[in-house]
Amino acid sequence: MKLTTVEYEKRDAIAYVTLNRPDKLNAMNAKMHQELGRVWVDFRDDPSLRVAILSGNGRCFSAGADLSGGAPKARYRYTGDFPDITRSRGVHKPIVAALHSHVVGYGMWIALDTDIRIATADTSFWLPEPQWGIATIPAAWFPKLMPWAIASELLLMAERVDAQRAYEVGILNKIVPDDQLMAEAEKAANRLCELSPVAVQGMKELMVRAGNLDYTAVDQLTDWVQTRVMNSEDRKEGGRAFVEKRQANWPSD
Repeated sequence: MKLTTVEYEKRDAIAYVTLNRPDKLNAMNAKMHQELGRVWVDFRDDPSLRVAILSGNGRCFSAGADLSGGAPKARYRYTGDFPDITRSRGVHKPIVAALHSHVVGYGMWIALDTDIRIATADTSFWLPEPQWGIATIPAAWFPKLMPWAIASELLLMAERVDAQRAYEVGILNKIVPDDQLMAEAEKAANRLCELSPVAVQGMKELMVRAGNLDYTAVDQLTDWVQTRVMNSEDRKEGGRAFVEKRQANWPSD
């Protein structure tokens, strides 16, 4: 499998999946979305693999979506197709996240798509999309993954949540020193490899399917809100402000 934005290595029963655009702070462009999706399908279908470790090369885990192109010129249409979100691909093998520094926007979504999350003390979570006139795609799902008030702080106020607070509210499993991050992730992965893969994968499937019983309804709501927001004048101004490195002047102000 030829990959340029993601590193994918198999060591025994563990798959090492690493975001690899360090010069762009692992900002996620279309190619990375597609390549990560291909990796998850291969991981899902390889019977020799039992667990994956997801991490990011360079200074941070991920700076989120790559917005360097500014606002899209074509009319936005929500598709509901996210190849790099494992729940949409039926990946029921466990995934351990090794997080450091910035975990932003779409990068936060793929981080929360994992099962066991280990982070360094400098890790912070941030959803800056409202600053650029964007509705965060997984907004409907975040209250399922954390307390409503924390989801509101992230989604509605675009405030950062640091590692300690994330640990206290259950977003993280563990905070470790920088030099122990991968060792702790491997420790968790090896523990998962010791257990019955049928049992582990069966229980994850139950967790995912039970949590997504209302997927169709949520997806319809997401379609309605995303299409409205992403075609708004706010979104156009947000794209211009990002490229021009200035404060946005919202048309609705």
